[in-house]
Amino acid sequence: MKDADTKSFKRRKNMIRIDMEKCIGCMKCVSVCPFTVLGEKDGRPQLREGKACLKCMHCGAACPQNAVSFDEEDSVLPQPLPVLSEEFPQQLEQHILMRRSYRHFKPEPPERETIRHALELASWAPSAKNQHPAKWIVIDSKEVIEKMMQYILKYVRESGTSPEIATEYEEGNNVVMGTAPMLILCYARNNAINSPADTAIAMTTAELILQARGIGTCWSGYLTRLCNSIPQIRELLPQLPDNNSFYGAFMVGYPQNEEYLHIPQRLKREDIQWV
Repeated sequence: MKDADTKSFKRRKNMIRIDMEKCIGCMKCVSVCPFTVLGEKDGRPQLREGKACLKCMHCGAACPQNAVSFDEEDSVLPQPLPVLSEEFPQQLEQHILMRRSYRHFKPEPPERETIRHALELASWAPSAKNQHPAKWIVIDSKEVIEKMMQYILKYVRESGTSPEIATEYEEGNNVVMGTAPMLILCYARNNAINSPADTAIAMTTAELILQARGIGTCWSGYLTRLCNSIPQIRELLPQLPDNNSFYGAFMVGYPQNEEYLHIPQRLKREDIQWV
């Protein structure tokens, strides 16, 4: 390919296309574009020069004619838009109130496909400038989990960091992993626009989906910090790219011997001020 052709090809990549045979000129794609990548000319939408597309596909989602594509691929999923029942707002509220942190699990890990599906759906969570930096490592090997815990106990005893981990463990209470047969670690690049928030939103989305399917979860701040601090744990896991860190961790499994009959009171609630 000649240099001029190569440059032309690169310009054509990563771009929105409007099928003018389908377009009816409603300009809905223009109105929803977050960074005015699309403009109007002669009553039709067009790409504006010098604008960077976020690849959020708002334009495609708003188009009534399915006239928008991205890199010659459909900009929207082929399935129809779901219709939520009138009871959904109340059901969602109830689901949030019923969400619990589980630490006691059955020995069998959840099915991998169920976990994969929840993490995939987390891709639809909000993310700063649509970067979606969250990536996942799922551990369902009993041997690896046991080795990780032994490295953690050695580290806290030798360093004096979080000594309660060792003392609780000696009493039969693993505050880092519970009895989880599966762990989910979320990592991201440190120079993304907002990795802490983006990973937390993705994890919250995945957790709500998992708990809706009867899979218990518990956020493990201990595990997050220790995975970043203990080199031996890093060596057990797939190597993280340079300038990446762990931003969150879940204990995961089917709950055992944990049944909650009431919604707990929240003694500390949001402090809300109106201006």
